[in-house]
Amino acid sequence: MTLNKTLTISYYTFKEIWKSKILLNVFFVGIGLMIVTYVATEFTYGVPERVALDFGLGMLSLSSLAISLFLGVGLLSKEIESRTVYMVIARPVPRYSFILGKLIGLMGIQAVNVIILSLMTMTATKFLGGEINGLILWAIGFIFLESLMLLLVVVLLSLLANNILSVLFSLVLLLLGHVIKDTQEISFVKSNPLVVKILEAYHFVLPAFYKLNLKDFVIYKNELPLSYLAGNFTYAILYSGFLLLVVVFLFQRKNLD
Repeated sequence: MTLNKTLTISYYTFKEIWKSKILLNVFFVGIGLMIVTYVATEFTYGVPERVALDFGLGMLSLSSLAISLFLGVGLLSKEIESRTVYMVIARPVPRYSFILGKLIGLMGIQAVNVIILSLMTMTATKFLGGEINGLILWAIGFIFLESLMLLLVVVLLSLLANNILSVLFSLVLLLLGHVIKDTQEISFVKSNPLVVKILEAYHFVLPAFYKLNLKDFVIYKNELPLSYLAGNFTYAILYSGFLLLVVVFLFQRKNLD
């Protein structure tokens, strides 16, 4: 019964976001991809397929993260401010069922965005003579997982702070999560044991988004050990599960009055 309520909420969340025409970005990004493909064909010598793949994966990542950031921050606050959440919970619907339904609905929008842009990216790459290998599919999957992690971070912060601070803190965490690995390689950092320990501790607390960025490997190496991919995939799933538990815990205890 609770599962049915969760799926119903996810359906209406998906439908509401779909009606907002947020996925028009897919249309415009797709047009941009076609233009870049044409330019790569006309003016790039030797590696036009890399240009199309690089641009396609980059725009896929940006659009997915933008959806997580700007839709995720209002996923609950909008419901609370409009008092819609009171009507739903009064039916009664368990709070955890409500929050899971909202998240699944937005994840559905993310999935549609990823599928459409991925197909367009692979089509453009194949058209220019590029190969569609397994690592490209891993990269696409990791982009989806990265957007999921960011969504959960944004929703978690929105339960603790206002929307503006939630977006700002989420952007900071996203940036730090991508540069933390390169920061550890700086000679100054290596020579300072305290800084090294702080950065190592970062991985156990805050999201290491760099683990899900495979774009450079896809463009220049075309292969990665399966153990590396499986390890980072496991990390993303476990960390997302941890974030989800925290979100549900906070929402269960949040004062909605």
